[in-house]
Amino acid sequence: MPTITCHFEITVRITGTPTPAALERLGPVVEKALAARLRLARAKVAEAGYPDIVPAEAASPSRTAP
Repeated sequence: MPTITCHFEITVRITGTPTPAALERLGPVVEKALAARLRLARAKVAEAGYPDIVPAEAASPSRTAP
């Protein structure tokens, strides 16, 4: 079976001026939302007839990673 690799960027926009505490809580919230969307995408791909799709590790770190 051929390997297909897809890369996509994720942008999080914040309006206003969050406090340091709010920014601290933001990471886990975004991570949880992203995980839910990836589960949905995986289900849709399986529904389309590709149930053996396996997520791969990221090829490179985020542009904003420290």
